[in-house]
Amino acid sequence: MTQALFDKRLILVLGKGGVGRSTVAAAIAGQCAARGKRTLLYETNANDRFGNYFDKPPVGPEPVQLADKLWAVNATPASALEEYGLMILRFKSVYEMVFENRVTKAFLRAIPGLDDYALLGKAWFHTTEEKRGKPVWDTVVFDMPASGHSVSMLKVPWVIVDTVPEGPLTRDARTVKALLTDKARTAAVIVTLAEEMPVNEAIELEAKLIGLGIVPQQLVVNQVYPDHVPPGTPLGRVLDSLIVDGGNAALPPVLSAITAHAGLSRDRRALNAHYLAELARRAKTPIVELPMLFAKTLGPAHVRQLGEQLAR
Repeated sequence: MTQALFDKRLILVLGKGGVGRSTVAAAIAGQCAARGKRTLLYETNANDRFGNYFDKPPVGPEPVQLADKLWAVNATPASALEEYGLMILRFKSVYEMVFENRVTKAFLRAIPGLDDYALLGKAWFHTTEEKRGKPVWDTVVFDMPASGHSVSMLKVPWVIVDTVPEGPLTRDARTVKALLTDKARTAAVIVTLAEEMPVNEAIELEAKLIGLGIVPQQLVVNQVYPDHVPPGTPLGRVLDSLIVDGGNAALPPVLSAITAHAGLSRDRRALNAHYLAELARRAKTPIVELPMLFAKTLGPAHVRQLGEQLAR
């Protein structure tokens, strides 16, 4: 299942804000590139992190190379719409005449979902982009917006097909819809934490994706605490005795700090274990765990480590 993930044309990475979705997307993209695939890491309207992850400047609306066989782009609705307009109209002067006048801009702003469709359409375009008859990208990894927004974005092709009269717009929407629901070409990866709210939102997101016909391939549980103090072990019994002693008499400062840290680590692990069991019971998607990385900032080595963990 994991190996098949890296063979897709489009990989959608989704999840609640704050669960490390961008980190997982970078790890997946890095692993694709490490396997020799020309990979585009695609984000939208983002406060870019990918530049930092690969020791590069912030990523903007033009593709930039982050590593061997790995590029990234940070699209905005305006840049995506301009690219689409130029693709259709061919000439910059014609594009400016049609899209840059005041009346057209006001009309475009009034169309609900247009920004989302432009950004989603750009991801689709990159999966089909060719140069000299060959694909420009083997894989596009789409770091999607937070859960609610990403579902709304993914629904746009369905809405267009169901409501817009036949024409170029419905033709393209039908093509995008076919890509999103094709398990041979597209994989959806849900990222969560082993905590109450992220788990509940991940289960809801899974159901919404399945309802659209987009079957998630992996549910990645990020930032899982290591089991530093397994229950019933000698170390666990020592910690229990220190916590009891610490409640009745003051421990030396250093030992008190170590005890508090070990107790917090054990509690976090117990919390994670509880919600991992909850996910195993409720989720339909295969679960993959990624460890908590104890680092102030993440760099190329951390991203590579997480990618290798996913591959294993």
